[in-house]
Order: sequence, then structure tokens, then C-alpha cells
Amino acid sequence: MSVDKLKITFNNGFTKIVERNNIKNFNALLDWMDKFNSNQYVSLLTVSGFELGSSISLDKNNIKSIEIID
Repeated sequence: MSVDKLKITFNNGFTKIVERNNIKNFNALLDWMDKFNSNQYVSLLTVSGFELGSSISLDKNNIKSIEIID
């Protein structure tokens, strides 16, 4: 199964939809999601978009949930 979209919900209620074709390091984000969802240790991850200035930082303390969407 190819994963193309993720839904990230932050603790403050903000939701971000992330698509594979808009993120440079999408595979690193998938690895981070797997570890986060299995309660393993995860460090800070910054994902960069292809658009200038589009990046987000993910920290286990600011993420409520991260899930695959179709």
C-alpha cells in the first residue's frame, strides 16, 4: 500500500494535511509516524515542502495524532 496523505493534528487543535508530492522528506515523516504511534522515542523532525518557506517541525509534545488518510 502506497501512502500519499497524512493528517497531523496538533495539541492546539490545528490540523495539517500533508501530501507525498509536496514534502521533500516524506519517508522520514512516515518513519516518525510509525514510531510516534507505537509510543517509541521520537526526536524533533522538521519536514520541508517544495514551496519556499513551507516547513513544519514535529515534536512528540506538540502532536495529538498523526494518521494515514485516503
